[in-house]
Amino acid sequence: DRRRTMPTPAEEAAEATAAAADLLAALADPGVPEHLVAKVRAAAPDPESPCGAVFFEAPLAAVKSLATVMERAKALPAESRYKAFAPKCRLVAGSDVENAIGCGLPAAQVAMVTSLCATPLADAEQYAVVVSVALACGTNVVRGASYAAGGDGVQASVSSTVADPAAPSVWAMKLKHDPENPNPSEPWLYCLSRGRSRAEKMPGFNYAGPLRPAPIMTPRNKLHLREVPAEIPRPDYAETADPVSETESKLQQINYQYDAAQLKTLRECCSVARGALDATVRAVRPGVTTEALDLICHKYIVAHGGYPSPLNYYNFPKSCCTSVNEVICHGIPDARVLEEGDILNVDVTAFYKGFHGDLNETVPVGKCDEKSLKLMMTAYKCLQKGIEQVKPGGRYRDIGEEVTKVAHARDASVVKSYCGHGIGTLFHCAPNIPHYAKNKAVGTMKEGHVFTIEPMINAGDYKDVTWPDGWTAVTKDGSRSAQYEHTMAVTAEGVELLTARTATSPNVFPWSDP
Repeated sequence: DRRRTMPTPAEEAAEATAAAADLLAALADPGVPEHLVAKVRAAAPDPESPCGAVFFEAPLAAVKSLATVMERAKALPAESRYKAFAPKCRLVAGSDVENAIGCGLPAAQVAMVTSLCATPLADAEQYAVVVSVALACGTNVVRGASYAAGGDGVQASVSSTVADPAAPSVWAMKLKHDPENPNPSEPWLYCLSRGRSRAEKMPGFNYAGPLRPAPIMTPRNKLHLREVPAEIPRPDYAETADPVSETESKLQQINYQYDAAQLKTLRECCSVARGALDATVRAVRPGVTTEALDLICHKYIVAHGGYPSPLNYYNFPKSCCTSVNEVICHGIPDARVLEEGDILNVDVTAFYKGFHGDLNETVPVGKCDEKSLKLMMTAYKCLQKGIEQVKPGGRYRDIGEEVTKVAHARDASVVKSYCGHGIGTLFHCAPNIPHYAKNKAVGTMKEGHVFTIEPMINAGDYKDVTWPDGWTAVTKDGSRSAQYEHTMAVTAEGVELLTARTATSPNVFPWSDP
């Protein structure tokens, strides 16, 4: 059974922490300054950089193997030992830290890598190395060490601070194959007909904003989707694209009340979804593609025993939704490279132990303009105001009334075409929760009700249109849109956020405290 033989993500992270330390210890070698540091510096984009650290990134198995080889090869000439290793490394300076380890990491972890990147390169008596170990779950473990040469040889000081979880570097996230250099087994095609067909050319459309669709990676397997291990439990639509159990369920008409045992499992499910969103958001930086982000999300959920709920839901072709700038929701991960100043919403849902957990966040890509930051803050405030209405006896229609007050007071509008929804054993079910004022939502909240609140807030007009792919909803006037979402349960005291942020969630909100 693969689930019993494969290490858990936590076990793999512990292995990675030890493997990185072993490799760093093996690099306490008098031959490193001349045959590794000098070679890496010479190959750097800026070989005259005064400071930096050698950066090496590889999967766990490769790091463990390399540490063993390095230790056993110390009898060989230094030039031979580092001839093959040096080309796999790169020089990272202080300005490269976020590109190397991800965004929003705790200050102590960022400071650890930053201090190593400040090591003077002109001094042959000292050097620094940072090792980033890639895990099967899509996250990385990062450790570093500083070295000082003396009469007794080279002394290594391996940092006790470990960046875990960190993100893959932007260099590792660069696609090996893209539309200009495709892999025959994974062609890049434009999505059409809600995922049911593909095209080689971009479809014509009256695009209101500057964004355009890009081709998506299309595996040549039976379903043309990312693979999910056979032992992973999956929803009924995973093979057929038709969620029959959802469309035929009586839960489309009634608001189900989950009991304590069911809520316990829902918390576990939502924890997987939260971890997947955090892992994906941590990797959001200029220069990466949403296709690469989708892969991280997919790996994380699958490694934790879950199924990415969007995958093949009514033929949706990817494992999460990535909505850039004027995209309101349901953006399809593709080959477009994120640019400085973009805003990106990542929407993640995990199916785990028979339940779905759903959440999303909008984050800046690098530094954004003030108007975009205000829009994100407005969307966040709208979600918080909606959550404040949740309590036993509360009316579902009141959520939209309060959300709209906040949006209008901050010169924004509320999308009317998409709503919050019930969730649990089904991806989408009752209740229906509009976010706009004067809505017709029926029903009152009761303890055990589980649903999402996810107001979509536009900087301009509220109206939306859909791209020819049949999924991507964009603002009709081309203005930007932002959104935040939680899955929550009504409790006797009020509300429990099942997808609440955790201590390791990346600090990427421009208004949040560390």
